Amino acid sequence: MKGPAGVSGIVLNNLALVSLVVVVLAVGALYGLRMRDAVEVHRIPESLVEYVLQEPIEMTPFTLLGFDGEEFGISRLEGKWSFIFFGYTNCPDVCPVTMANLATVFRKLEARSRPMSNIQGIFISVDEARDTPEILKQYVLQFDPRFKGLSGTKPQLDNFTRQLGVLYYIDPENSDENYPVSHNSSLFLIDPKARHFARFAMPHVPDEIVDVFTQIVRHYEVVEGE
Repeated sequence: MKGPAGVSGIVLNNLALVSLVVVVLAVGALYGLRMRDAVEVHRIPESLVEYVLQEPIEMTPFTLLGFDGEEFGISRLEGKWSFIFFGYTNCPDVCPVTMANLATVFRKLEARSRPMSNIQGIFISVDEARDTPEILKQYVLQFDPRFKGLSGTKPQLDNFTRQLGVLYYIDPENSDENYPVSHNSSLFLIDPKARHFARFAMPHVPDEIVDVFTQIVRHYEVVEGE
């Protein structure tokens, strides 16, 4: 039979065990709350699910050539939001409409007092044979003097287009000088960390793009802590 001292020892041990369990549960609950909050912060808002990638895709090094003769690489994407569209200057419909809409997006963002120094519009020609630097320059600047026009050799273009899942095709057997070029019609959005962050499918409605882009930037700043 245990004496009072033995009983007291058992009680104290039980109390210590209970206290330890309470502490462990409290720490676990706190960790769970923090994890839940972190998930909530990173969760893509429902209104952006249609546009924003589940996980941004980091771009890898590439080299294209601007209509100004300067090389354009991955460092030129860093620190800016980049709207990128692929097409060709002889395109009869999708390209001019999209570029005109993008120019409208820029004007509307300015009207909302959005700083434009960290936003750039880029047209990438997938028709190197016809789109010389001079032709590309004339074409792009007619929409907005801030837009950039890029092109490159087929290997250079393929290296870049593959990263965004862009497809284009020129029939090698078509000898007509007015040959068509098949290409994607989406607008791609690259974030300031040079990652593929979002995509806008057709139709490209300026007001919609402006509203969504504003939400994307707000979401990005929360997630990235900027």
